[in-house]
Amino acid sequence: MALVRYRPNRRGIRDLLGSPEVLADLRLRAARVAITVRADYQARPPHQGSVDVVVDAGLEPESGRARAAVIAKHPGALGIEADRRPLGSALDAAG
Repeated sequence: MALVRYRPNRRGIRDLLGSPEVLADLRLRAARVAITVRADYQARPPHQGSVDVVVDAGLEPESGRARAAVIAKHPGALGIEADRRPLGSALDAAG
């Protein structure tokens, strides 16, 4: 069998990680997670008040890499996550 050599094209990889297509894909995946998390917070509310779920997506200023985050804005969000893991469990919804 022939030996296969791979030498990564670092510039190409960097360009790919900051491409509009990758950013759009991450936004879509984060939106799916947010929908699942919102449904979980509404279905099982052991907390007081509503939990605002926000999607934050963009390019990192230093590296230019696409990134996305799903953030639960509630004073008890860390405790809810530790107890029930709605955000961690919703990651499967990203696809």
